[in-house]
Amino acid sequence: MLKPLGLIQGHYECRSLGETMPIFTDLLAMEVVERTAGQAILKHPNTEWLLVAHEGGADTPDKPHNNHYGFRVARPEEIAAAWKYLEANKDRYGIRRVTPPRESHYANSIYLAEPGGNDLEIEYYAPEAVAVGRSIAAPHWARPLPEARFPGRGYVPQALTHGTLECDDKEASERFYRNVLGLEIAGGGRISTYIKHSSTPWYIVVLPVKRRHYLGRSNRFTLRVPSPEAVEEAHRLFATTGKRLGIAALDDLQHCAGAVAFTFSDLDRNWWEVTAA
Repeated sequence: MLKPLGLIQGHYECRSLGETMPIFTDLLAMEVVERTAGQAILKHPNTEWLLVAHEGGADTPDKPHNNHYGFRVARPEEIAAAWKYLEANKDRYGIRRVTPPRESHYANSIYLAEPGGNDLEIEYYAPEAVAVGRSIAAPHWARPLPEARFPGRGYVPQALTHGTLECDDKEASERFYRNVLGLEIAGGGRISTYIKHSSTPWYIVVLPVKRRHYLGRSNRFTLRVPSPEAVEEAHRLFATTGKRLGIAALDDLQHCAGAVAFTFSDLDRNWWEVTAA
């Protein structure tokens, strides 16, 4: 089993960084940490994990709705305000659609379809969700961002809270996440399961789907282990016993500027990365 120190990154493929970056910075309060040719690293001020955006080009296909990232606001009235603001500015940002607010299981959310081919969620979670045991609904921030940091929109995204994945068999996937990746099962919805690292609040919603959509390596999550030696040990383990563990594909070790990493796909053909960087 891996013994990760953290779930540190999500990776996100879009068509054009020029089109997608304003969605994150202007509408979701993300900040650019680093930008290079074809790649940008973004971070929300209240969230320590990073989102790495990859530019795939004009032929990059749309991603399924079940592979999206979610942001949270602190007050229920902000969902309607966000919907109103996004509807009014759809053409300016190239947004293809914005869904009306919808309540489900203590949450109220809207979704926007950004021009890069991805859906993004803005949600509010009622405090009652925590009271009934949904721990992921607790605030992901120690101190809320003031409106002065994100003025004029009527809503303030307080954190990048989650990503999502599809799976084939919920129980088999849970066993893999827990026993192979060393992640924590943090409850779930009626059909979904939530996975996370035990030391941080952000999480991944995993949904069983009958008609699967398979994504490539540019859509993955990154786990950090203690050392380069631990990366190499994990790679040896997956190379020798991967089929039994549920590893569908394993890439070669990559060494770059003193860092070592590798990517692999799991039993559901979702992609992950292991690094010590």
